[in-house]
Amino acid sequence: MFGDNDHSVVIKFIAEGLNRAGFLKRYLELGIRNGYCFNSVAPFCIEAYAVDVDDCYNHIKDNKNLFWFHGKTSDFLTNHDINKKFDLVFIDADHSHIASLRDFKLVLPLVNDNGLILLHDTYPPDEIHLTSNLCNDTYKTAVYIKKNFTEYEIVTLPFYYGISIVRKLNRQLAWRNYEENTNFG
Repeated sequence: MFGDNDHSVVIKFIAEGLNRAGFLKRYLELGIRNGYCFNSVAPFCIEAYAVDVDDCYNHIKDNKNLFWFHGKTSDFLTNHDINKKFDLVFIDADHSHIASLRDFKLVLPLVNDNGLILLHDTYPPDEIHLTSNLCNDTYKTAVYIKKNFTEYEIVTLPFYYGISIVRKLNRQLAWRNYEENTNFG
């Protein structure tokens, strides 16, 4: 079906696009594992933050723009400087609904307007992938966000075990000041 790092291609594509558009300065990845995704995105950023409870430092240490935090995601997020907002966040740490939703809620004030939050494992391909060592019930977080965070738009890509893309709906065009309620029809 899919390989362990296939989702990294999509994340890297998004990061590269944001970089080319001038929208990617600061990146945060929660859950590093083997460092494959982090290492593919970090070169597109000025600052790249990595957080994991496991000691993954050796997998990512060659990135010159690395800010490493070895510990719980909640500890990092509650102590991070609110003035250093992220343009792109990838949440792939604890794959439970409760933990991924907690990470999502804690990261919201740390994301720039028009920044993107990506969640992984939000579209398990079958029942087997609902186990705690695979996708678990992270898909519930995507459903919860859609129902309860109406000021955000969300889409879930139904491949690579699901990648949900979340963006705050401040303005469609970040560079243009106009009324969103304008009737374009």
